[in-house]
Amino acid sequence: MYRAEVEPMPSNPPDRVPRTGLWKVVIYEGDRFVRTDRDYIVISKAERLAEKLNFEFGNKTKGKGKGA
Repeated sequence: MYRAEVEPMPSNPPDRVPRTGLWKVVIYEGDRFVRTDRDYIVISKAERLAEKLNFEFGNKTKGKGKGA
């Protein structure tokens, strides 16, 4: 089953304030990375997109990823 997660961009400085910087939505099938969807967006938009994609995939989770 596919799932969408929100992850920080690698360019985000490690000492940044949580939930700032640029984020991306990544799509996984099980543990396998499938694709990245819409790089370089703010966290609120990334979370909304991940939630929408997870709903379309039939998941009930919010889609908050490892970086959130």
